[in-house]
Amino acid sequence: MRVNKSRKQKKKEYFTFMFLPGPNERVRTLSISKSVLKTVFLSFAAVLALSFYLIYEYNDVKDKIWELQSVREELMQQKAQVQSFALNLLDYKRQMFMLRDLDTKLRRVVSLGPRDKAQQVLGIGGPDELGLQNLATMGGKKQEEALKEMHQELTQLKGAASRQETSLQMLMEYFEDKRSLFASTPSVWPVHGWVTSPFGNRTSPFSGILTFHEGLDIAAQTGTPVLAPADGVVIRAGFSTGYGNMVEISHGYGIKTVYGHNSRLNVKAGQHVKRGDIISYVGDTGSSTGPHLHYEVRLNGLPVNPVKYLN
Repeated sequence: MRVNKSRKQKKKEYFTFMFLPGPNERVRTLSISKSVLKTVFLSFAAVLALSFYLIYEYNDVKDKIWELQSVREELMQQKAQVQSFALNLLDYKRQMFMLRDLDTKLRRVVSLGPRDKAQQVLGIGGPDELGLQNLATMGGKKQEEALKEMHQELTQLKGAASRQETSLQMLMEYFEDKRSLFASTPSVWPVHGWVTSPFGNRTSPFSGILTFHEGLDIAAQTGTPVLAPADGVVIRAGFSTGYGNMVEISHGYGIKTVYGHNSRLNVKAGQHVKRGDIISYVGDTGSSTGPHLHYEVRLNGLPVNPVKYLN
């Protein structure tokens, strides 16, 4: 039995494209089977999709490269900052050691006594100078360890700085008190002249009886300026029996000075005076045998020899 092969073969479908070049030219046709056109379309679509995918991947890779480059630059900057921080930390530690040594020397000079040894402890450690030079090339783990160590050093340094500040504040208060004491201590002659009657026992020029002379009598011409021998506050300025026109100055620290027999006064009670200020002028008022200044120094209410305070 014969089988007709043409019936078994599937009838192919074609797409015919007609081209019309011009009015006087021959019409041209192009027939493409549906299967071939489908294959071409699918191939084109696949190529187009692949192209879009490659473009997307390219842009994604390019963005990641830029991102990695940015991260790399940021890491390099951070490493440089860490190195700079470590160098500054080392410099601060050196300054702290210098301050501590200065603190110790000053305390030794003024016999103030050392600080508590427990407070003098200042941690030593952290990246040294050689390690700092290689810090920028450290791996992440080593850099983290260095940062942790520097953080500990910084904490110790802050504590040491606080203790050093307290110690230096104590020294400043000590020197300020000494400066104030020096400014308040009579240390210059209130008037230039010659001592006619010293401090201590003497025969009274008025009664002829042995009495205790509580100051110095310094002879000078009437009107000679009398100078404050130290800083202080005038607590009395006026006439007093025996002393005549007198001035009394409180210098603090239990020290007072008295100036008697003045011709006239140049200050008032409550007035602040500085060393070298003119407070009065030599005279012979009160119980006096001639122009001179009666000068007393009292410590905690008791008269002391003024010579001890004169240069």
